[in-house]
Amino acid sequence: MKLAWKFLATAATLAGLYSSTSNAAVIAVVGDRFELDIIAAEFQTYGDTVIRYNVGWSLLSDAELDTAFASDVIWEGDIFSGISAGVQTRMVNFVNSNKGLMLTAERPCCEPHNDGVEAVGRALTGDNGLLVGDLGFDIFGHAFSNSPTTILTSPNDIRGQAAQHNGPGRVQPTGGVNSDACFTASGATLDVCTAAAWGPDVLLDEVGRLIIYGDINSQPSLVNNFDGDQFENMRTFLLTGFTGGGGVCETNPNLPGCDNGGGDNGGEVPEPGMLALLGLAGLGLGLIRRRRV
Repeated sequence: MKLAWKFLATAATLAGLYSSTSNAAVIAVVGDRFELDIIAAEFQTYGDTVIRYNVGWSLLSDAELDTAFASDVIWEGDIFSGISAGVQTRMVNFVNSNKGLMLTAERPCCEPHNDGVEAVGRALTGDNGLLVGDLGFDIFGHAFSNSPTTILTSPNDIRGQAAQHNGPGRVQPTGGVNSDACFTASGATLDVCTAAAWGPDVLLDEVGRLIIYGDINSQPSLVNNFDGDQFENMRTFLLTGFTGGGGVCETNPNLPGCDNGGGDNGGEVPEPGMLALLGLAGLGLGLIRRRRV
């Protein structure tokens, strides 16, 4: 009997460990800003494997680019440099292979980078009216929008929290702050969108996730304030989020991330690690039964 209970105890322990890491992802963080070190460290607290590139896109070798674009999520902040046409193409293909991409826009310092971010965003969303940067000034006063996007509600409802921007640049889809993609509104009258997120329910190829966030300086605040709720929501969106909210799967259950869809959270088949744990638990129950006969 003791042996059987040991099997069950071991299975329970492993199940607990597995549940805490089963959603772990491989993350590439690109750029030499110190703010990105804080982002990289926070990913690791979720059990993610983080590949940290402390240089910009133009200094990455072909092998490093191949590794970065083989990850599950890329979070970049190479704000002072433009993005080459080749890297832009890789970014588009990355999202279209059902991955998550977080691009950083910025204020007037960084228009070459903003132009590249805008080009990638337009290619993925089909929104040729998307505007990134080019305002020529900083924007102050920030609040979360009324968008149904899951980036504001999952796993934490952050709509009552203060948006953590700090003089960001424009990230404005067609429709402006009233677009479902826009999740942060800025300015004296909150009429400029400064952060937007697109899920597979609105992207052209109906796969992958894209966030364009209009500020590098405030990114540590996503981690340090409100118990890291805002960072957690962004991480979750990059893996499983939807622009139209949690009800998207009711109308389109085949999207990646829905129960019937493909991708990381298709959900139809248990992962191999969990199957092994279930088998171990079943063996333990079998031993108990044999002891009682």
